[in-house]
Amino acid sequence: MAILPNGMPLEWDEAVYTSQVAPGVPDAVFSAPRARGITWLVAPVAYFTRDPALIRGWMILLSGLGLFLAFLPWAFLLSRRVLLLSAALFGGLWVTLLYGAQVMPNLYVAFGAAATAGCLLLVLRGGPARASLSLGGLGVSAAAVAALRPSDALWLALPLAVASLLRRRIRPVVVLSAGVAAGFAPWIAESFVSFGGPLARWRAAGEVQGGLSLAPGFLHEFKTANGPLFCRPCTIPLENPQWAIWWLLLPLLAIGGIVVSRRAAPATVAAITGFSVAVPYLVMVDYGAPRFLLPAYILLVIPAAECLLWLAGRARVRYRWVPAVLVTGVLLAHTAVQADVLVDLAYQQDRQRGYNADVVRDMGKLGVRPPCTMVDQFVDPAMTFVSRCDTLNLSDHGKSLSAQMAQAEPGRVFALLTKGDPPPEVAGWERHVLRERDTEPLWVAYIFRKDDLR
Repeated sequence: MAILPNGMPLEWDEAVYTSQVAPGVPDAVFSAPRARGITWLVAPVAYFTRDPALIRGWMILLSGLGLFLAFLPWAFLLSRRVLLLSAALFGGLWVTLLYGAQVMPNLYVAFGAAATAGCLLLVLRGGPARASLSLGGLGVSAAAVAALRPSDALWLALPLAVASLLRRRIRPVVVLSAGVAAGFAPWIAESFVSFGGPLARWRAAGEVQGGLSLAPGFLHEFKTANGPLFCRPCTIPLENPQWAIWWLLLPLLAIGGIVVSRRAAPATVAAITGFSVAVPYLVMVDYGAPRFLLPAYILLVIPAAECLLWLAGRARVRYRWVPAVLVTGVLLAHTAVQADVLVDLAYQQDRQRGYNADVVRDMGKLGVRPPCTMVDQFVDPAMTFVSRCDTLNLSDHGKSLSAQMAQAEPGRVFALLTKGDPPPEVAGWERHVLRERDTEPLWVAYIFRKDDLR
């Protein structure tokens, strides 16, 4: 369910989420769009250790359980062949495997989205006993999605509520709405404490995302279908688009699944809901990240699997093996592409993150250890997670480095790690070249100890 090099250090977003519950690690700035759901998932292990290997092992266990629970309601809605192929298609995507061991919310939003849609269909189909159990699953799953990413929960709930109303069923809408509201509650409560209220936080979240308006998100997501993991601004050239053909085929196969499915309601609800949760990232966000579309992928693979199996069985009895072999060949080629992308990106991430973590550890050898403060215009939470230092953003209004230094207790270390020219505030600090390239400084640390004050 997850493939990452053992012990890969946490990256920026992972460090932000994990720092909220890791003892001895200062809380990283928790910006307006973020929600606490993924922090609660990592808390049972992060409370006891900062070891990336143990954290990733825990997340692998959770992602495996999440995949099972995501498709559990669908076991009562789909044939066994469609169910297994759907789970295999989603579980075999490189983005699913790569994020299965990471402290990121999108994969768990996907699990919750699939479970929510499946439970709703069971409510609409089942008898009293099954309906009661499914209603509980519907509410819990919707609450989980909202606790992980509130905005995604709205795009998920909209088509599901419409499906219920078309069947003249009000109770599922009430339970779905209650679940979303319950998941939203912590985000709303925190908005009053830290952001001036829900509306102010919602506006601030949009600003962090670069403003939510019409944008060519479709092109950005296509560019990143096989990496990179993040593209902002997304000005990278479109290279080897033939290897991303799977990204274009998936929605077409999903539409085909609606047409050919004998179980029209599950395929239709899955496809429409999948398209709905993709809308903000395809037309409203002006950058790309493959993980954003995981909730869409898990829903679209269900009708896509229906379509593929239908294609595999289309032929006269004498030549039935021909389409089956063709579909099998396509699936094997798809698997090969996914595996190649996965290995390449996992290697890149391990090398990059490990390199940065080693640089921070070298700062520790120079005496940068708690109590300490990392200062810069743009402090990387992943580096502060390793160093366990507080942070001071020099661009924050009302925060003066000189004032912080004057108020600091004796023994506190201030450090700046940079690849460029240092700001004037650190003039006179100790200068240490940590990494060089072609005899030119690459990483330079500037260090000041409060005891140095005279």
